[in-house]
Amino acid sequence: MSTPGFVEPDIEAMTAALDAEAQKLDDQGGSLAWGIFRRGGPARAVNADVPYRIASMTKSFTSAAIGILAADGLDLDVPFGQLLPELVDTAIGDRTCRQALTMSTGFTKDDPWADRMEAMTPAELTDWLHRGAIACAPADTGYEYSNLGYALLGMVAETVTGRPFTEFVSSEIFGPLRLMRTGFDHTDFPDLATGYRVDLDGGLHPAELTGPGVFSPIGGVISTVNDIRTWMDTHLDALERMDTFAAGSRSRILTDSQQPRRTMEIQTSEHHAETLSYGYGLETRLDTRFGRVVCHSGGYPGYGSHMRWFPDLGLSIVVLGNTTYFPAQRVVQDALDRGWAAATGQQGTRLERRATSAPVPRYPASQAQIDTVIAAANLVNEFDDTVAEAIFSMNMDLDEPRDERRERFTRWRAEKQLDRPLTEADLTMVSPLRGIVTVPGKAEAKATITVGLNHLGEVQAITLSS
Repeated sequence: MSTPGFVEPDIEAMTAALDAEAQKLDDQGGSLAWGIFRRGGPARAVNADVPYRIASMTKSFTSAAIGILAADGLDLDVPFGQLLPELVDTAIGDRTCRQALTMSTGFTKDDPWADRMEAMTPAELTDWLHRGAIACAPADTGYEYSNLGYALLGMVAETVTGRPFTEFVSSEIFGPLRLMRTGFDHTDFPDLATGYRVDLDGGLHPAELTGPGVFSPIGGVISTVNDIRTWMDTHLDALERMDTFAAGSRSRILTDSQQPRRTMEIQTSEHHAETLSYGYGLETRLDTRFGRVVCHSGGYPGYGSHMRWFPDLGLSIVVLGNTTYFPAQRVVQDALDRGWAAATGQQGTRLERRATSAPVPRYPASQAQIDTVIAAANLVNEFDDTVAEAIFSMNMDLDEPRDERRERFTRWRAEKQLDRPLTEADLTMVSPLRGIVTVPGKAEAKATITVGLNHLGEVQAITLSS
């Protein structure tokens, strides 16, 4: 099935690309599960019944759960502070479910910290927010990917239903769709693919598993390639029934999730253009090669995932890997690019993408936030455990043991010839919670240190340029 004007990528070329990625991960000691599916046609799948954590692909289930509650009367435009009175005096209390669904709350990307918070309780999150969570932008002014909003959607679901979020999703979504190998609790999956942290020298270490809690709605689902195939097919079915579905029906709910609602960016190359938007728990694209595209990625300690389907082609693909933040989206994108090149007789063509992000009017950084970013960047220059203890979020030493981090910083500093302390003159704050330091070393290539802060202004990530 394809729509005139759009290209169906060559499945053999895609398969070869995925097989090569699987071999690379296998050589490293990990494992890849993947599937390519045609509507009404043959499937290609590897490790299709092995469960993996799917991380932020979970958000598609969370948005569907909120859609079910909205069909029963939940007003998506009522502030969180009214739905959850314990949040009324917090900075996020005036945001809404709809803003959270569409990544429009103005609270910023918080992956490294939030990915370690799954087992936190609602009471603990409430106390944390009362400590003074920091917004990066006014609500409804731009796209800001935020896990925090999806955690609050789970709290809303529990308040409205009087049931645990995980139980509600299991009974209302997993059960009816017969997703028998999908759930939230890793103890229910003795054959779960072991997730691994990759150390500085490429060695693998089993990642710590977390249990269900208030952050399960952001990334807590465990599933398989075959169950995700069913989930993707269910979304394709919903789009095909658009002219007959009733308000509040499951088809209507899943179709609503797949509509573009918040512009993210535009990507172009010499061979294509695509617009990227966020819907409800799903990313939507319009690609000049393939038509409509719906997708979502996931990254978690020990895992990385991506699912993508093409309503105008009747095609879907999913990739699950078992190393921390495995680049599944890049793997899928490369496979599709190779499939397109083969289908159009342009084998060997590589698409060099240029991206233009939708502008977001962010708040200025405070001096305290600037000082924290500079202090974190200078740990690369000279690691001080006392400073690290004062500014690190709890995820930092879990994500990378301190001795490894110190060694990584030492190697990078020598490579980039960093020869003096970093100052505010070297810093660009791109938001109140993210700063980029340009290193004034002697190396030819420009080097940067990017520091990300969590919602309380603690350091949740220090990223060194290659």
